[in-house]
Order: sequence, then C-alpha cells, then structure tokens
Amino acid sequence: MGSAIGGEHMNYCRKWQETLWLDVYGELSPLKRAEWKQHLEACMPCRRERERLLHLLKDVTKAMPEAFLSRKDADVFHNNVMEELRSQRKIKERRQQSFLKGYIKPVYALVACCLVLAAFGWFGFKEFHRTIRVGTISSYKTNEQLITKDMDLLENLDLLEEMDTLKKLDQVMGKGKKAT
Repeated sequence: MGSAIGGEHMNYCRKWQETLWLDVYGELSPLKRAEWKQHLEACMPCRRERERLLHLLKDVTKAMPEAFLSRKDADVFHNNVMEELRSQRKIKERRQQSFLKGYIKPVYALVACCLVLAAFGWFGFKEFHRTIRVGTISSYKTNEQLITKDMDLLENLDLLEEMDTLKKLDQVMGKGKKAT
C-alpha cells in the first residue's frame, strides 16, 4: 500500500496509481475524472500525493529550460530526415525492381508448370499403357505432335505476354480517346 518516490515512503492507494499519473499530466478521461474526484474527496493520502506530484512537476518545469531549435537548425534537421526517407524509398524501389526483373509473371509460370505436368502425366500414362499393349506408329506420331505443340507454346510465351500488354495498352488508349 505504499510507494517509494524520491526516497520518501508515500501512503496512497496503489490501485489508483495510473489514474494519479494521468491526472497530474492532464490526460485523464472525463468519465474517469469524475470517479477520481470522488476518491480524492474520501482519501487524504491520494490528495497529498497528487499535490506533491503537481509541485514536483512544476519545479522540474522551472528548472529545465525549454528545448528550442533555431529556424536554420530546424531546416537542416528537416532536410536530413527527408533525404534519408528518400534514399530509403529508392533502395526499396531498387530491391523490388531487381527482384521482379527477369522473372516470369506468376500466371504465365503457372500455365507453363501445368503444361509441363500435363505433358509428363500424358507420357507417363502412355508409357503405362505401352507395357500392356504394343504401340503403333500413329501413337508415336501423336506424341511427337503434342511435344511439338507444347514446345511451340513455351517458345511463344513471351509473344503471348507482349500481346496481353498490347491489349491492355489498347484498352487504356481507347478509354483516353473516349474521355476527350
């Protein structure tokens, strides 16, 4: 039921300690303030501690000079902070660009993976059936045609990506012409 502040032993209610500090610093909510005032009317130790803290803060405020930056120092400080923020933003942008540069877009990578899996699945399935029955020349021809189609699709993936970009550009340009 006590607190040692500044070497003195004070007897005030510990459950009201946070409320006491908020009151002294002027940050107590109106609802809590009414409850706190009722408590202060009935509790002499809390009233004394409140007064002691108010005097202590007043003495500290008088003893400590107010911090002041000249206009020139404030401008230098502001410029330094802004410069640091800009450099951090540039570093972040460079990291993002270098990370994304050279990589295939996720959608195209997913399509390519699906095609590769489908091709492996198809050939694995064909190989499974080959052990059961004897393959014909036409089945080999079909396999070669599928491989050729898959290879053409993979080789033209960049072209498809460019076509998608051109389509988006055309849509944007079309909207711009309609607006004017």
